[in-house]
Amino acid sequence: MKSTRTLLVLGLATIVALAFVAAPARADVYMKQKTHTGAFTVMGQSQPEKDEIMVFWLGAGKARTDTEGKSTLFFADKKVLVGLDHAAKTYSEIPLDFDKMFEGAAAAQEPKDAEEAEAMKKMPGFMKNMMKGVMGSMSAKVTETGETKTIGSWKCRKYLIDMTMMGGEMKSEAWATEDLKVDYSLAFAMSNAMMAAQPGFDKILQEMKKVKGVVVYQTATTKMMGAEVASTTEVLECSDQSAPAGTYDIPAGYKKVKAGRGR
Repeated sequence: MKSTRTLLVLGLATIVALAFVAAPARADVYMKQKTHTGAFTVMGQSQPEKDEIMVFWLGAGKARTDTEGKSTLFFADKKVLVGLDHAAKTYSEIPLDFDKMFEGAAAAQEPKDAEEAEAMKKMPGFMKNMMKGVMGSMSAKVTETGETKTIGSWKCRKYLIDMTMMGGEMKSEAWATEDLKVDYSLAFAMSNAMMAAQPGFDKILQEMKKVKGVVVYQTATTKMMGAEVASTTEVLECSDQSAPAGTYDIPAGYKKVKAGRGR
């Protein structure tokens, strides 16, 4: 059930990224964040609690995230995400154009016969309609509580965030600071690029803009597929610094594979 856990964690990461504010582009930004996901049971299978560290690098028109032996590169000008598998030394490209994305997903599959091949030709249209339904069911509500406290060296304000998505719901308490005057628009774009073009998502974005500043600590409870998952996400480090050489490059010797094929 790794995919289910990943979906829940990504859902939380998306909310955190949605709270990032855009500022004038500056030097590269380095951020390290920790997410703790509690144990849960879904479809009869138990999943243990898990801690995950994610590192963000944000540059001019590009970004990178690193976690668990995998990385993702984002290029704003090319409108593409590049997934890196360091163990397999492979990379795959995901276009941020829905038509191309779904066509690529269909092309990644190998039909067993003519009937399946014909069905796969219809897959892009089916997937687009499915995503419209998913986006239509999403909603968000942000409530500013007026509560304040200092987390680390940051002065923070508390927000309550309620969101429904993909048949599930998430309720969270988020503490955001305006002390970090950095450009997080790329983190936002990276986390939401594959949904932002969908009808109705702009309403989600407008609501999330009520969170002022950068979320540096958040607790959440997500209910999905009959499971209830408790999560905590906190920013450990955030600073301006020069990214190491090659941060935004595909490593030499990595073989290109189709998205979804793995090794």
